[in-house]
Amino acid sequence: MSELKYMDLSLDEVIKNISMCKSVIANQEEAICKFRDVILTASNKRVASSRKTTIFVAGAGRSGLVAKAFAMRLMHLGFYVFVFNETIAPPVRDGDIIIIISKSGKSNSITQIVEDSKIDNVKFLTVCGNTDSELSQKADARIVIDSLPQILVNLEDEDISNFVEFLPKTIMNFETNEEVKAKLEALPRKSLDMSDKKVMASLDELPSEISGIANIYRPLELLLMGTAFEISALIILDALIVELMHKLNLREKDLKAFHDVLSSAI
Repeated sequence: MSELKYMDLSLDEVIKNISMCKSVIANQEEAICKFRDVILTASNKRVASSRKTTIFVAGAGRSGLVAKAFAMRLMHLGFYVFVFNETIAPPVRDGDIIIIISKSGKSNSITQIVEDSKIDNVKFLTVCGNTDSELSQKADARIVIDSLPQILVNLEDEDISNFVEFLPKTIMNFETNEEVKAKLEALPRKSLDMSDKKVMASLDELPSEISGIANIYRPLELLLMGTAFEISALIILDALIVELMHKLNLREKDLKAFHDVLSSAI
C-alpha cells in the first residue's frame, strides 16, 4: 500500500458508488425519461417558442454546488435557468420548473422552497436519496440515488505507533480510576478494539489538545458526509445533459456559444 493508502481506499469507495450509477439509469429509465421530458418543456433560446417557462435549481450545502453545476450546463444548452437564493433570481411563476437536489429531502431551506412555491402548474423535479421523503413524494418526477453503506477501515498498527508513546502519560493526566486506566493500558494498538463503554467514555474525556489520540482507536470513514450521493448526482446529471443535447440536436461546439469567456479569462 502506498504512502497515500487511505486516499487510495477512499477512491475505491468513490469508484464503487460511481459504478452504481449505471444501475440507477437502468432501473429508473421511465422516471428519468419523465424527468428529462419535463426539462425539455422549458423555454430555450435555441428553440423558437412563445413559452415563458423558467427552470429554478436548488440544493443545500454541497448538494447546492451540484445544483449549480447542473444549472450551468442547462444554461449552456440555452435554457432560462436560475439558482435559488442568488440575488438575480426572479420569482417563480405559473408554469415554471423547480429542480431540487437533496439526499435527505429534509433540509429546512429545501422544504421551505416547496412550501413557498404553492403556484399552479409548477413542476417539481428532484434528485434525492430518500424515496420516502416528503420532497420525493411531492415531485412530479424523481431520480433516486441509493448510496452504498458507509465504509470504515481500521488504522494499521504502524499508522498509530507514533501516538502510542503518549498514551500512558495521557491516561495519568485525565483518569484516576484504576480499572479504566488498566483497560486503557492493555488495549491492543489497533482501532476497533474497544467495546467497553466505560473505556470509550474515558477516551471522550481527553482534553481537547490531545483528543486526536482517542481517534486512533476508532475506524476511519472512507467517504464523508453525503459524498457518495453528491458525486453520483453530479455524474448522473452530467450524463443527463448529454441526453438533452441529443434531444436538442446540439454538440459541444454549440454549448461553447453560451460559455462565460470573461470569467474564464480571470
